Amino acid sequence: MIRIGIMGTGNIAHKFCQAAALTEGVCVVAAASKDLLRAQQWAAQEGVGKAFGNYSEMLADPEVDLVYIATTNNYHYDNIIQCLHAGKHVICEKPLTMTLEQAQTAVALAQDKGLFLMEAMWSRFLPKSRKVREWVLAGRIGHVTLAQATIGWVADRTVNSRVFDPALGGGALYDLGVYPLDLITYYTDQEIREVQSLIKLSDTGIDETISLDVVLDDCFANMQCSIAAKLPEDLYLYGDRGYIRVPKLHFGVDAYLYDLEDQLVERFEGEDINGFIYEIQEAVQCIREGRTESETASHAMTLKSSEIYDICLAELRE
Repeated sequence: MIRIGIMGTGNIAHKFCQAAALTEGVCVVAAASKDLLRAQQWAAQEGVGKAFGNYSEMLADPEVDLVYIATTNNYHYDNIIQCLHAGKHVICEKPLTMTLEQAQTAVALAQDKGLFLMEAMWSRFLPKSRKVREWVLAGRIGHVTLAQATIGWVADRTVNSRVFDPALGGGALYDLGVYPLDLITYYTDQEIREVQSLIKLSDTGIDETISLDVVLDDCFANMQCSIAAKLPEDLYLYGDRGYIRVPKLHFGVDAYLYDLEDQLVERFEGEDINGFIYEIQEAVQCIREGRTESETASHAMTLKSSEIYDICLAELRE
């Protein structure tokens, strides 16, 4: 049994905890927050036995094997390093870190200590994502020439204040852009070679809307993400034999394959369950096999995304 500690007790940690309860081979044994009362309330709500008012105390607990980090983006790097030095395996919410240098340091430390480290890119593990990749690699739409993806929502400045705060690692690219970046490369099995961006800033100085033009090994892609506009959240892959439509790219269960006449050739319909289960299952298998990374959500995936953050957000950091 792999025993999990939760670091950061926000809403997304509830979803992870609920998925863990449905996953064989794991159990959540502890939760930690900077506020003990908050940790106790959260733990009581999820039926978790231990609650800690600081992270160090939880990391000193020998019953914790794996830590799920669900803190705000700006704390991810420090939290990861703290966990690894404590000898704990790590799943960290995306983005793993905010810069390439931070990501390189975290990955190197995990490898040096022989500990598992994975960015929680849960969308790559969804059954529909595996099916889309299978279709593409089997040549079902032929040679892939173009890809498009949109993802966006209108963030409430009160409820979602963190995404407007530069100090907390806010912005559309960190919050949303990571999904199309990591899914298009997964589906096509191609690396990103070049990226150009157009950014509209909010009055707080974060990237409110961003459009990316991306050159991969053998195709082009355009990605648009926003926290100021509702976008369809669909992804398309276009080839010389047909195309694939992936509705609700980062969380949905369906995928559609069409021919050149716009006729539906095949539909994949997955089970509508908590999708975090699949990433937890991957972590369990990797840890049991003594691996420091997942092949599906690899360190290379994270390092490439981090490199793109550096390129696109360079002017905002000056």
